[in-house]
Amino acid sequence: MHTGALMAARQAVGQYLVCARGWQRLLIAGGVIAGGALLVAAGIATGHIVMAVIGGLLLLTAGHACVRVLRARRAAARPE
Repeated sequence: MHTGALMAARQAVGQYLVCARGWQRLLIAGGVIAGGALLVAAGIATGHIVMAVIGGLLLLTAGHACVRVLRARRAAARPE
């Protein structure tokens, strides 16, 4: 069940990242990173391992999204 919820969340965020402008993508990625960090901290503080693992997976997913956004911005800024 947790895996399905994570996949659905990733798909929903991915759709917003495709349609969003550059600054909106960074804002979405920043929100996902903050949420993942809060999940990790809350999971560790309360002893819920699943919550901490899901937060870690969100951090990995958001980190990958940030790298893709930064690469796209760098490629768009380069003259051909």
